[in-house]
Parts: sequence; C-alpha cells; structure tokens
Amino acid sequence: MSIRRSFVVACLVLAAFVLQERPSNAATTWECYVYNPVANQPSVEAVVHMADEVKEKTHGDLVINIHLGGSLPIKADGITAGVQDSVIQFGDDGFATGTIPVTGILHLPMLIQNETEMKKALEIVRPYLDAAYGKRGIEVLGQYYYPVQVIWGRKKIESLTDIKGLKLRVTSVEQGEFVRRFGGVALTMGSPDVAAALDRGVVDGAFTASSGGGIPWHDLLKYRYGFPTSWVNSTYIVNADAMKALPAATQTILREAAAKWSAWASEEMDRQEDKLTKQFGQGGMVLTDPKPEEIKEATDKMRPYWDDWAKHHPADAGEALGKLRAAVGR
Repeated sequence: MSIRRSFVVACLVLAAFVLQERPSNAATTWECYVYNPVANQPSVEAVVHMADEVKEKTHGDLVINIHLGGSLPIKADGITAGVQDSVIQFGDDGFATGTIPVTGILHLPMLIQNETEMKKALEIVRPYLDAAYGKRGIEVLGQYYYPVQVIWGRKKIESLTDIKGLKLRVTSVEQGEFVRRFGGVALTMGSPDVAAALDRGVVDGAFTASSGGGIPWHDLLKYRYGFPTSWVNSTYIVNADAMKALPAATQTILREAAAKWSAWASEEMDRQEDKLTKQFGQGGMVLTDPKPEEIKEATDKMRPYWDDWAKHHPADAGEALGKLRAAVGR
C-alpha cells in the first residue's frame, strides 16, 4: 500500500470514531467523497439525500459516509483514482477532464449555449463516459450539471476586454483556453481551494454559477459578468467491485437513488440560480449582462479550438465531439 493511500485510509478510520448515527450492525459501510466543501450547496445536499434514501430503503444494510471537499487528503482531480483504488467507494467526480478526457467536451467554451443543448450533450457523452470509467473498474450511476458558468471578479469585469490581465480560476484546461484567448491568466483549482485564493488575491475572480460557487464565494466578489462561457457537469461514480459485492436488491436501490438525486441536483441549482443572482445584486454586487455581439465574437474566437481539442484527444472523444457539434449545429 502506498504512503498516500495509507494516509487516506488512516483518515477514514479516524473519521469512523467521530461519525454520528452510524449503526453498529450495518452490513456494509462505504466512504463517499465530494469535491465541494460546502454542505448547503445543492450538489452536496443531493448526495446527502441519496445516502439517506439508500440507508432507509436497505434498512441500514448500506451506509454511505459523506466527506466534504478538503476533509480528506484527496484533491478534487483525484476522485477518479480514489474510487478506482477503492480508497473511497463512491465519488462525486467533477474534475475528471485529466483522467477521463471525454468529459472535456462538456467544458468546451461557447460550444453548448443553452440548457436544451446541454441535455443533448449529456445524452451523447454518457455512453463514452460509461466506457471510459469502465476501463478503470468504475461504474457511472448518474450525472448532473450546473447552470452555465459565468465570470465573477474581485476587480472590475463587465466586458470581454476586462478579462485581459486578470488571474481567473477555472475548472478545466478547456475553460482556461477561453481566458487565455482573451488575454487573461487561467489557474485551475478545485473548489476547496478557491475561497482562500480569492481572499489572498491569488486569483482575481472565478468561473462558476450563482447556485454553485456563488453560494460560498459571493462575499469575496464584487462583479458578476453573466457571460455564458461553458457548462460544467459532475458524475456519480462507484467502484465496480464494491458494487458487485452488494446484494442485487441493494444495487438496484442505489442505482435508482443515484439517478433520482443527481437529476434533482441539476433541477435544484437551476431553480435557485436567478433568485440567488438577484440577491447578490441587492447586496451590492455589480451585475452585467453580455451583449449579443460579444457572444458572437467569443463563439467565432473559440470555434477553431474545438477542432484543435479533438486532434489532441483520443479518437472516441473526437467522435463524441463530432456527434455533439452535429446535434447543436455548431
């Protein structure tokens, strides 16, 4: 066992002593890690609801302990590996573009421009996700997505020209390319690291949604430029061997609960988005909407990148991208 794996396992063992309401007669206990460090964020609430439902319907035969982002020595982009190695059995995997390249399609700036297109994209990409994760001994149980990612700043950002010279946190290389093409500096980091980076001035702003990072970070930000750059999805994944070890009835309960609550996460964030944005504006944040000509400019600027992205990724990713572009007419 590696030193890193030993450390993570030790942390999980220690956590077992402080967890509350953990039944001593549970047949199986799983560890779950989510990248988001905030318990009241809808994506985290969805996992909690799922775990509660599974516990209830299996009569305590499967208990899933949830660890918030930053509470274990697992980086946000290490969740895939953590599930693959069964250090954790369940993961909310939102930073997988490095390990599961096909997920990067959903992050390509300006390719997907509305929610209807995003839903089509998820359907197109799902079989490729299943195959890619499957090669790593992982089963996909569900997907959810955030409202469209827009640009937030500590410093003034009210137009595309304001990006120049700013250091902006992004969630993927693909999103970072948008920043670079408009003269900014892109810094990729997981959700647990963002608040401190904003507070210390390591970054000048971030890409997120109001119902995503807007919930924990809005007090650190002054501007919200509602430019629809790209979308971000996350995937519920489980270790395939751990799944197979469960009774068939328990597997069915878990799959159904994961599908239900991952869909709820998307719906709940969409429901909250406009309400939260309005609240932030009433609190003094400067809200700016993009102009149609800016959206056209950005789409034209990013279009060559889509082709370049396909050339530098596996053939299946290029194939999936081709299907998506045909579906959205771009």
